[in-house]
Order: sequence, then C-alpha cells, then structure tokens
Amino acid sequence: MHARINMLAGDPAMLGEATRYLEGTVRPDVEGQHGNRGLACLVNADLGTCIVASYWDSADAMTASEQAVQVARKEMAEMVRGSVTIEHYEVPVFVRRSRPARGAGVRLARVECAPGNIDAFIEEFRNSAAPELMDLPGLASAHMLTDRTSGRCIVITAWQDMAALATSRAASARLRADAAAVMHLQVRAVEEYELVFTSIRDGDTRSLIERDVELWNTKDYEGWMAGMDLFRMSTQAPGGMRMTGREAAETIWNTWQQAFPDNQLETLAIHADDRGGVHEFRATGTHTGTLRGPAGEIPATGRTVRMDACDVYECDGGKITSVHLFFDQTELLRQLGLTAGS
Repeated sequence: MHARINMLAGDPAMLGEATRYLEGTVRPDVEGQHGNRGLACLVNADLGTCIVASYWDSADAMTASEQAVQVARKEMAEMVRGSVTIEHYEVPVFVRRSRPARGAGVRLARVECAPGNIDAFIEEFRNSAAPELMDLPGLASAHMLTDRTSGRCIVITAWQDMAALATSRAASARLRADAAAVMHLQVRAVEEYELVFTSIRDGDTRSLIERDVELWNTKDYEGWMAGMDLFRMSTQAPGGMRMTGREAAETIWNTWQQAFPDNQLETLAIHADDRGGVHEFRATGTHTGTLRGPAGEIPATGRTVRMDACDVYECDGGKITSVHLFFDQTELLRQLGLTAGS
C-alpha cells in the first residue's frame, strides 16, 4: 500500500469550510478512482493545519490519480488562504484494533532513518513497537509510512478520543526513545490532530465488507457507491432480482433505504478470504416507504422488521464486484403483516 500526504497550513477560521468541501465533494471522487483504499482527514483547529492522506494499492495507482486531485488541492489551499505540501510514502505496516471514529486523536511521529536501515526499522516496528503500541489503552490503530530514498518515516497512531491521545503521551514517548536508541533514529517532530473522518481500508476483503456496512448504516450514499466497481458490479437477491453495473448498486441502495429509511445492519459474523466473504447480519427497520421488487410494490405498512440475512461478496482490486443477498422472503412478508402471494 502507498500513501500521499497533503499538509495544508492556513487560516484556522477557514478550516471548517475546507474540510466540509473535502468530505462532501472531493472524497467521493477520490474514493471512486481505481486503486484507492480510502482517505483520512486530520485537523489541528488551533493552528489551522490539516492533513489529508489518501491511500492506494500501488505507486502506479497513486501516480495515475495525481492529475485528478490537483484542482481540488488548489481549491482547498485557496479556501484556507494558505499553502500545501505533498509527500509520498510506502505503507509497510498497518495494524488495527478498531476503526477510529470522528473525533479520535491522532499522533504523527516524524523520524529519520539511514536509508540502508529502512528494512531493519520496518521489521523492528512490526515485531516489537507495533505489539507494544497495541497493548496501550485507548489505541485504535497504528501504521508506518516510509520513504526509502530519503529515510524519512512517519509513525501514525490513532486513539479512541482526544483524552486517550493525551493519556498516551508519556508511554508513547518512552517507546519512541527506545526505538531511537536501538535503531539510531532521529525524531524530527511529533504532531497531534483530531480526526475529521477516515475511510482507510487496510486492503483485505474483511475491511472492505466492514466499510461497506459502516457506510450503509450512516446513509453515506456517495461513499458506499465509491466502494463498488461499478463497471463489473452484479447483484442477486430473492424474488429473481439480477442486475449488473451501476444499476445493480443503485437498486440495492434504493430498494432498502427507501422502504426502510431507519434501517440498520448489526454484524453477527464475517467470514472472508482473499476473493470475498460472507457477511451474516441482523437487519432492523421500520417499513415507512414503498418496498419495490421484481414481483411488484408493497406500500408502507408502518411495521418494524427484525430478521437475519447474509450477503455474499466478491472483491477484486480493492473494490466490491458482486453482492448476493439471501433472506427469508416468507418471514419478511409475515413481519409486514402480509402473506406470500398477497
């Protein structure tokens, strides 16, 4: 995995407008590009600094996206009346206990390593530092960025909230000091931010499925669509529903989000391998909209539905290419106060 780090510095009063533009306009476009694994936005509201990090399957995918993001980058810099610097890295280590939520605390430790020692530093971080970090209370995730040419590295840790970030300062400083002594590193800077949003996937199919469910539950249509390969997408569902392409994804969304606007998916289990996975879930929702399917339309009944179901996913290239939904149609009709064939 590779990462592009954009650091903006400008007027603190304009930071909110810039991050809203990023999340609402820029994010869906970037996440929809081939090879993208998500974005993260971090801010220090007091200083007027913002880090926008985009993650990619490969260096080629990151390079191919450069032209598409130039205009958005320029517009954000103009919004904050400031400047932007850009850095490119590999991401050799990424570990996560949980997905950090909006408002999480994030620390960036910028260190320098002799370029010839980068591989040794990566192994030291993977085998020693990362497990010790994961034992610290409040840690959500940690990953390492490296530039093999210059020896510049960044260790990024995300914490459950700003309080956990503050509590971790002493323990994190000790770990940095130990690593610096063992690996002869130079710690150049330590920065702290608040997380505005993150959609980073660490690359496996389980994280793709988890992200798909998260975006569904938060009703983020643009983000949810960006997780699909809309050229290869196909879907099947009970009742004879079979569709392909963008229409397949749009039909999944519209069928259930319009019929059950308050619906939520509770994950019971995820079974995944490198090709896809099965998501077992419990769906709940109130039938306040028209349910449209191949057999016709069911007007709103006002009834609450609670039933178990599963989705079978196929994934490729960091995107979802197929979703097959399985549920008990008879049970759904019963909970809606209907009978099969009515």
